[in-house]
Amino acid sequence: MPAISYAPDDTPVETTVTDDGFELVGPLGADAIVKAIAVTQHGELTIVDHELRNEGWTSVRCAPWAITQLVPGGTAYLPQQRGPADEDGVLPNRHIVLWPYTDLSAPEVTISQEQVTVYASDRPSKSKAGLPNRLGWIAYALGDELFIKWSALHRDSELYVDRGVSVECYRDERFIEMETLGPLVTLQPGKRAVHREIWMLREVAADSLSDVLDSLPAEPEVPGL
Repeated sequence: MPAISYAPDDTPVETTVTDDGFELVGPLGADAIVKAIAVTQHGELTIVDHELRNEGWTSVRCAPWAITQLVPGGTAYLPQQRGPADEDGVLPNRHIVLWPYTDLSAPEVTISQEQVTVYASDRPSKSKAGLPNRLGWIAYALGDELFIKWSALHRDSELYVDRGVSVECYRDERFIEMETLGPLVTLQPGKRAVHREIWMLREVAADSLSDVLDSLPAEPEVPGL
């Protein structure tokens, strides 16, 4: 419900610095959930573990929702499933979720055979799109920099919020958000749910961006893991 899921995270957090990164732990929420983020560096890859901890006395129905907020001016890429869903190729193989303020006649959101792109313009409007994470990654290109974040592949056996999507992108004139979601879980008292993202920032020339995106693996090899 919005009263809980849209409550502002604007209170101080506890910070712990480790040998290879740091951890941020928030206060106890109104739903008895504690949110924590652990960040570690592994070569050029950054691992970000988003954790929900049930510190209450009753079970809580919840889902991890990891948001990375970035400056406008670039383009977000949400890749679509390209292969057929069945051996005969007669069943639908994808779905895209759009929010009511998303205007497909405006230039910000483009849907192609390969991907959904969201241009982070500074036009005073809002756009949001989501889809199942079938290829493992979403990305944001700005100038000669490409930010990539991986998360777990969509699992059809699990239940996801927002009409069954596991990656989303929101933009308005202030910023753009690259979002990944875990499935809904019933978190028992004393239990936790961890949603892992892997981040990478790299330089990419504009004329090679398409080739780089096409070559991204579903999951990168992380040194030391």
